[in-house]
Amino acid sequence: MTAHFYAPDGDAFVPTELAASPWERGKQNGVALGGLLTHLIEQAPAPATMSTARLTIDILSATDLAPTIGRTRIVREGRRIQMVEAELLIARRVVARATALRVRKADTPVIAVPGDYPPPETVPASDFMGDKAFGGSMETRLIQGGLRVPGPGALWVKFGHEHVRGVALSPLVRTAILGDFGGGLGSELDGETWTYANLDIAVHLVREPVGEWLLIDARTASAGQGVARSDMILADRDGPFAQAHQTLFVAPRE
Repeated sequence: MTAHFYAPDGDAFVPTELAASPWERGKQNGVALGGLLTHLIEQAPAPATMSTARLTIDILSATDLAPTIGRTRIVREGRRIQMVEAELLIARRVVARATALRVRKADTPVIAVPGDYPPPETVPASDFMGDKAFGGSMETRLIQGGLRVPGPGALWVKFGHEHVRGVALSPLVRTAILGDFGGGLGSELDGETWTYANLDIAVHLVREPVGEWLLIDARTASAGQGVARSDMILADRDGPFAQAHQTLFVAPRE
């Protein structure tokens, strides 16, 4: 069976061990929540041919590793612009929320975004998160930095899992998952001394990614006041397709 984060069960999604948080035992991780919210958003029909221009994900509280209910609604409806909201609930309490801004597709001028990254075939395979991460289904090629190496980092990733069992990963779900990598890849903090869990993910896209291999180029900024920001460039073989950000909650490790 293909590795997956959730198994559908009626109106609920039952998290597997892949959804477990590295920060707090018995809780769900940001990759799991963000991917599930994005999956739900994609189930909402669009009134015209549209692309997602902005995706924001807010983690409202520590989320129990328990059956999770999802619901969606249209916040703004239109043939040129549509806004979709999704929520996750456990025991009737909203634990995470996402909003997607969809924009109609049309022929407009191309404004290229520069990006010069070596293709994944030229970069040695790496063990970025360990061989058990994502059920062993993820391939990574590290260009710069590392998970516990202070400083900016750049990484090629190829996902091989399903987020919801039986549903193939879409380009937008893979984008949301990749946007959760920034805090760890580009951290400037000593993970033995500090925790830096993300509170949100915000992605601004000019297009959807193409192909299996995706790249994240991440770095962290902080003024030393208990909060940090992860800034990311997301790219594929054709170049950058999005910028993403995370708000990081910085605290001494207990």
